[in-house]
Amino acid sequence: MRAQQKILFSIIAFVICISMTGGSLCGQTAPVLTPNGTVNAADYTRSFAPGAIVSIFGTNLATKLAQAAELPLPTSLDGTSVEIVDGTKTTLAGLYMVSAGQINAMLPYDVGASVKVRVRSTSGVSAEDTIAVAPRAPRLFAVDQSGLGRAVSTHPDGKYLSRELPGKPGAPATLWLNSMGAVDPPIAAGVSVEPKPLRNVSEPVTMTINNKPAPVDFAGLVPYLTGLYQINYRLPFDEVVGDVPIRVTVGQASSQTNISVPVEPNGFYWVYTGGKFVNGQTLNGIAGANCAIAYWHNDKDVLGQSGYLAWAKEVAFGADGTATSGLALTLRDGDSIVYDNNGIETGSDAGYYDGSAGTAGKPGMTVFLSMSKNANVVTAGFFRLAARTTITQVTGYFDGNGDSELRFDPASPFNMWRMNIWSNAAGNVPSNLKPFTGDKFSSDTQAGKFSISDTGAKRLFPGGISDSIFRLTYTLAAPLTLDAGDYWFSHDLAPGDSTASAKSTAPPAAQGESQAQRVRRDSVLRLIP
Repeated sequence: MRAQQKILFSIIAFVICISMTGGSLCGQTAPVLTPNGTVNAADYTRSFAPGAIVSIFGTNLATKLAQAAELPLPTSLDGTSVEIVDGTKTTLAGLYMVSAGQINAMLPYDVGASVKVRVRSTSGVSAEDTIAVAPRAPRLFAVDQSGLGRAVSTHPDGKYLSRELPGKPGAPATLWLNSMGAVDPPIAAGVSVEPKPLRNVSEPVTMTINNKPAPVDFAGLVPYLTGLYQINYRLPFDEVVGDVPIRVTVGQASSQTNISVPVEPNGFYWVYTGGKFVNGQTLNGIAGANCAIAYWHNDKDVLGQSGYLAWAKEVAFGADGTATSGLALTLRDGDSIVYDNNGIETGSDAGYYDGSAGTAGKPGMTVFLSMSKNANVVTAGFFRLAARTTITQVTGYFDGNGDSELRFDPASPFNMWRMNIWSNAAGNVPSNLKPFTGDKFSSDTQAGKFSISDTGAKRLFPGGISDSIFRLTYTLAAPLTLDAGDYWFSHDLAPGDSTASAKSTAPPAAQGESQAQRVRRDSVLRLIP
């Protein structure tokens, strides 16, 4: 009834206008199209595919702003319609919106390679604009509606990929597009897309982000809408931060250039130290001969000659380790804890991780970088067993937030964890220096399974700020027995295969965006506390 009333009121208003002006149609003149004024609604180029959303620019296109209120799309708004002339056939396009200077409409799916577009209103009909229609013409929508710069891409919660919320390796995201062409099963233009069956683009769709392949999980029409396409994808592994180029290819057609998405690498893996000296452990983390922390590294320009391609007792830190007793470590035999130098599991850390009053008296309450591939650093901590000990689980601890500039995601599918135990060597460094696989235990060679969980404990900072402390546990497939003595322990992250990406250069800046910066190994290592 309301729809009938709207139609009736429109007729009455139109009749009154004519009678008051002696049939002059309220002074309106025939619509006039801007030369080449029919463009793709995503990037305003003359690139079209069947089913594309198009914008038509001109003058006197309609008497007022009018928008479609429901689906299917109407073929007339405010007395204005768009005619698609394909040979001898004329089809009315579905209309999203009409106004005096612009119309947004949807091309039919069954159009030929060349069609004419014209606008008809209550005051006349425009000249024709001839457009070429390709089978595919994928175009990405841009955040600023220019078709350039940053693409409209969203996280699963609907928030835009942005500098504050960039895409990270392995994370899912959705890209929003126009004019990707035919779908399977087919559908009529302008009707609501039902959620079942999904309307997939009928040719394979591929994506690259910073020239790296991005897995595509779905590419097709958006359910409950009409004319809009989406691609559900996952970001590839990379080591850049900033805006990087994105490209979609369908068949022989690719999306526009100079469009990008903001990305960030997974960040850095920071391992916690322990604060309890157990089993007569005396090494105390002081820089120099009695240091309880060691590094293996291959970047002498940053960390110096000490420890280059080998183990060193003190590299790139000094009094920071005064109160540490090595890396935080918990060993279990079944349900029983057989070694604990931190107190996280038992709630007996004696405030070691509480820096809410400032860290002046607690220089050891810190974390250390440990990443064996993209930063080429392994941090190992000393521990002592007073008696022969059987273990079935080895647990280390890491910071759940990581660096505030490059946030760490424990759930990234590119994370590859490693854990090792070495026997002590002369000079109090790990034995088996090269390679750095543990001689007593290594997750690389001994069967077992990693698991990650939140301990519920927090590292506290002044001002009420806190970081979650996570545990990384390796459960061995078979028990392991260690003799009484001194050992070294490490756990680290070896994310993805960064070799290829490390050799490439940062991409050129997208229009209006700052250039992406590759996370160099030396800049990473300078973040060591």
